[in-house]
Amino acid sequence: MTDAPPSTSEAHDIVQAIAPIFSRFADQYDTKKYPTDAYDRIREQFARPSEVTGDTLREALLWKYGHLGKNRIPASQEKLIAQIQGAWTKFSDALPPTPRETFVALDHDFGGKTRFITVAFLLHLLFPSTIPIIDQHNFRAVNALMAGVRPGWRKKQKPSRYEDILLLAGFMEAILDAWQRADDGSAPTSRDLDKFLMMYGKHLKGQADD
Repeated sequence: MTDAPPSTSEAHDIVQAIAPIFSRFADQYDTKKYPTDAYDRIREQFARPSEVTGDTLREALLWKYGHLGKNRIPASQEKLIAQIQGAWTKFSDALPPTPRETFVALDHDFGGKTRFITVAFLLHLLFPSTIPIIDQHNFRAVNALMAGVRPGWRKKQKPSRYEDILLLAGFMEAILDAWQRADDGSAPTSRDLDKFLMMYGKHLKGQADD
């Protein structure tokens, strides 16, 4: 399949391509805008979905939007945060057992034309070990890197469906596995790979805008 995650040989080639530039881009990640301690605390609290409070939901979404510490939040985001806060108890009480079913439920209750990234982030917090954080930047990076190793790769501008999350998850798993197989002690963590993909994707956007 042209849109399947990288094969073992493709993943090896991607690792060879990004290893020399990995630290340069991963180190550009803005930990002031996306503080690690807040993210770790949010993940810990989401381990018990039914106990997640309205304050935690707000902190989680403001973290994802890059708005922690800001006094003024866009009205559309405030409205969505309030909607999720008001419905979370009922939603978490009937939480489906699988990521796909949970995505469908989240999208039904909170989704919309511009809400995919929010829905996908909540899915990540509920299934952090299998569902990565997805955004337009890391998705752009994945598409560019896949196009570099697979002729005929069909690039997609922005993520918008559950299958896009699976692509990112499969991509990251293949890259981490290939890097670890190299056995040179330089393999990054999943979180560091996420940081690299986000910042590399932003770099690619800047190039396209020039």
